[in-house]
Amino acid sequence: MNSNIEKSFIATLRMFDHKVNLLEELHGKPALATIRHFSGGFFTGKPQTHDHSQRLGIRPNEQIGEVAPLTLHFRHTADGYILSIKNTGEYYNQIISEQALDTFAVIDSDADDPTVFTLVNQQGQPVTLDNLRNTHSAVSLKIKDKHYLGGLKLNGSPYVYLGKTEERSKITFILSILQRKVPHTRS
Repeated sequence: MNSNIEKSFIATLRMFDHKVNLLEELHGKPALATIRHFSGGFFTGKPQTHDHSQRLGIRPNEQIGEVAPLTLHFRHTADGYILSIKNTGEYYNQIISEQALDTFAVIDSDADDPTVFTLVNQQGQPVTLDNLRNTHSAVSLKIKDKHYLGGLKLNGSPYVYLGKTEERSKITFILSILQRKVPHTRS
C-alpha cells in the first residue's frame, strides 16, 4: 500500500477552552471584518470591509454554544500534511491554505501550491500517524517556513484568526483521530 495513504488520516482539531472552526461557524455568516492597513506606523488607505467567513479562527467556549468540531483529512506528502475540510457543507473537501494577512482559509482543492503542515509533538519533534498511537494527542501545526499556527488578531477585526505566528504564540491542539490510513478523495 502507498506509504502516503499509510500515514494519512481523518481527525478533529480542538482546544480545551476555545472552539476551533471557520469564522462563519463561530460567528455566523457573513463574518465581516473592516481591516485597517498599516505600514511602518502609517495608515495606508481607507478601511475596507471583507467577508472572512472562509477563514479559520477560534472563539472562547463561554462566548458560544455548541459548534461541530473541525474535522480534517490529513493527507501525507513527502513534505508534511495537506489539510482538507471533512465537515459536511459548502467547504467539504476544500483545503486549508495560507491567505493574505497571515491567516488561513479554505480554498479550492485543486490549488497549485497548498500550504503544507508538519505535526509537532509537545517535545518539539515532528510526528506522523506512525507516532500517534493514542486516539487523542497534543500537537502543534508548523508551516514550512518555521512558523506555527496560532491565534492572530487583525486591526479592525473583532475575530481571533488561526494565523501564522512565532513559536512562542503557537497553539497546542487536541488532535482526535477518527480514522487511520484514509486515502484522499476528490468527492
